[in-house]
Amino acid sequence: MLRPAYSALPKRNPLSLPNQARVAVYVVVNIEHFTFGKLGTAIQPHLTTSPEIANYGWRDYGNRVGIWRLFELFAELGIPGTAALNAEMVELYPPILEGIRHHCWSVMAHGWNNSTGHSGLTRQAEEELIERSLSLLEKTVGFRPWGWLTPGFSVSENTFDLLRAAGIRYTADWVNDDQPYWLQTAAGPLLAIPYTLEANDITLCLSARLAAEAFAQALIAQFDQLWQEGERFPRIMAIGLHPFIVGQPLRVGSLKKALQHIRSRPQTWLTTAEGLYEWYAQACPAPEMT
Repeated sequence: MLRPAYSALPKRNPLSLPNQARVAVYVVVNIEHFTFGKLGTAIQPHLTTSPEIANYGWRDYGNRVGIWRLFELFAELGIPGTAALNAEMVELYPPILEGIRHHCWSVMAHGWNNSTGHSGLTRQAEEELIERSLSLLEKTVGFRPWGWLTPGFSVSENTFDLLRAAGIRYTADWVNDDQPYWLQTAAGPLLAIPYTLEANDITLCLSARLAAEAFAQALIAQFDQLWQEGERFPRIMAIGLHPFIVGQPLRVGSLKKALQHIRSRPQTWLTTAEGLYEWYAQACPAPEMT
């Protein structure tokens, strides 16, 4: 796997967002299943006994309760949602799929489940895992997703070649830019849409342990800086969320505050990952393969 070619933002050709926007904001809600009995994202990492039910239960709260708060919040504010959806979710949690459909959220494939990464897999095993994930989503969601976010960023040397060969058009696996760019793969160009580890509730709420109000202020600060810079070079702002974190009662109000601030600013395009792909693919068509 080749790393993306270096590109300095000020040296790039001018880029224009729809409606003269300075910033395009897309919110990714990671909707995930963790296999019971395996360790996963934890709010109390010291709890490691087997079976470990405390952190599992905390994560499960997101699928039982938290996601519904987010559906309601996004609908109230008119914010489009991008669901990064584990394929196994559609079999295990049918009401969540119904909610995604009802609220017209965009769907980005997010692997099989969040306990199954791609690092260390043989090429054949990874190819089969990708196809199994995409085929199940296509069967149940009603279309084959255009985009992909690998669970836990656990990629292999073959991941991007295999994703493009499977029909994936964009990936959110790269967090190294404020603008999209084309990746060259053996199967053709694949668009890298900027994702984030910074404006992400795992980083802000779990790693940094920010209080709810500080979490909101961090998202606002991220947006305000990008909005200011976007006057010269338009930017993409991703917000990475998880129902078991921001869907908790103590945080959802602060998320609302941040989203209200973002929504209130002019020259701001609230969109989805798919919307970003459609815009960029037309504005900056994929280069010919070399």
